[in-house]
Amino acid sequence: MSEPPPRNASATSAAPAPPAGLPPGAVASLFQAVRGLHNTRALTAMLGCLVAGVLVAGVCSLLAARLGAAMALLGALALVVGAATGVNAAGMLLMDQARGLPVRALAGAVRSGVACVPKVMALGLGLLLIALAVFLAIALAYFICKIPYLGPLLFVAVFPLSVLAAGVTLCGLLLCMFLSLPALWEGQPIVSAITQALGVARTRLVEAMLLGGVVGVLSAAVGVIVFGVLATGLMPALGLSAAILGSDGFGSVAAIAQGGTEFGYSGRGVAGAGGSHAAAAAIGGGLLWSLATSLVAMVNLLGLNLVYLHVTEGLSTAPSRAAPSIPGSAGTATPAAPQSRTQPAGATVPSAVKSSTCPQCLSAVGTEDLFCGVCGHRLK
Repeated sequence: MSEPPPRNASATSAAPAPPAGLPPGAVASLFQAVRGLHNTRALTAMLGCLVAGVLVAGVCSLLAARLGAAMALLGALALVVGAATGVNAAGMLLMDQARGLPVRALAGAVRSGVACVPKVMALGLGLLLIALAVFLAIALAYFICKIPYLGPLLFVAVFPLSVLAAGVTLCGLLLCMFLSLPALWEGQPIVSAITQALGVARTRLVEAMLLGGVVGVLSAAVGVIVFGVLATGLMPALGLSAAILGSDGFGSVAAIAQGGTEFGYSGRGVAGAGGSHAAAAAIGGGLLWSLATSLVAMVNLLGLNLVYLHVTEGLSTAPSRAAPSIPGSAGTATPAAPQSRTQPAGATVPSAVKSSTCPQCLSAVGTEDLFCGVCGHRLK
């Protein structure tokens, strides 16, 4: 009597190939991006870096009246670096959430966010050079079309081809930029991130743009709610300010809203627009709008990470990683079961009699194991 085939062989032969298009339920899963609002570590990282950049930029703009335009340029650079660090740090924390991994420490995420800023700048510069090369080739083709008699005939074909080349180049490079950021947050080098993004743009351009559009609509809806609440509360707050503080308090807020640039270069903004009330309104209002912007960014960044994980699913250049999942508590270091995207050919499926699950990370463990091999939790 012949023995039945092993379970791992039948499971391997019955495993379906990864889909070429969108994974099942990819669009519906993007609505989980709203749970980025609950990731307090990511929100703290982005808001803290943004506020720090704004404060440094404000101090530099005050000193610019005495020390020259170099301080204003330094303040603008500090604002850009602070915002970029906050986006990178929040993106890394939200990537942990999207992959169902333990959320890393806040200080470590901020340090990694600072280290990621030069990579993002190099990535943007490289993509810009590619765009310039394409447009240089289009310009050269247009110069050829200036040849008498033959030029107009060539322009019949060159013009539509140039429109198509420019559109595909800009959309593809923009998609590569957005998909390379999560790859950098995942820890990949720049070359690997660009190669993977180009692979997505070459094989799954429409799918990636469709999912990106869904995230954009969802972020816009959250932005309407958040900024709608602020706009609703702004008018009664201004009315009470005018009634209680007088025209000085109301006028200071209006003057800063209308002529904020005057404060940065002449130093007369606070004194001429209501003194201490104007300064308080500027600081408090800046913090409020920074918080609102950060809340919308949480949804956008988590959605971007989910799109990245979906469109790279089954891609030959994609690394093995955990499947997209959203842990129940995003702000805590609650690990989920990281599972490989593909089952190794020689792997065996543990028997239900001889295995159980870890109470900490829910991964499969043996009944004789003392510690979990994934999270290190003590089992006995």
